[in-house]
Amino acid sequence: MSVQLNEKKDMEIGGPMGELQSDLLELLAADLNRYFQRLVLSTQQRLYVFALRQTGSPQDAEDIVQEAFIRAYHALADYPPERIRIMKIQAWLYKITLHIFYRHSSNDARLRYTSLDVSEESELLEIEDDGHERPEKVLEKREDMRELEAMIARLPEQYRVAVSCYYFAELSYREIAELLHQPVGTVKSNVYRGTQLLRKTAGNSAI
Repeated sequence: MSVQLNEKKDMEIGGPMGELQSDLLELLAADLNRYFQRLVLSTQQRLYVFALRQTGSPQDAEDIVQEAFIRAYHALADYPPERIRIMKIQAWLYKITLHIFYRHSSNDARLRYTSLDVSEESELLEIEDDGHERPEKVLEKREDMRELEAMIARLPEQYRVAVSCYYFAELSYREIAELLHQPVGTVKSNVYRGTQLLRKTAGNSAI
């Protein structure tokens, strides 16, 4: 099984991708060999950018995504068609990519969790998605989104992964919680704190 990755690595932040259309899942369920490349073309760019934010290395990111698609193909080949048709395949692909990143990390990195108030009464659970706080708004007066990529790569790992998953991979809080095996409250607070760190970093660099 070989996966042909598009050579173009556009770093600009694109519009919402959302969950893959059910017709593609139907096609994959019907003929995986014929339609898997369409899945690759639909998802490779965002998976590459996601991996790049974690590694900081274009070559490592490309290697991780290549391996992720190979693993995904072999997994799908073992799944019955009815399972493929109901998959949340976008979140599933990010999970594979993240796990490969951890395995490839030179120090066998794992998320370092902070001690947070994640009780049901915690105000952290009330954090909403405020467009003003989105990471790209941090640099809304700047042309170069590569600066944002570099800033995200320097975040502490638990914030970097949460921000990348929520704002750029477009996963829900609950999907990220399932992906990282964390409470939803912890995910919300990590997204919020990571975004605040980005704003602080951008403000300091402007001085």
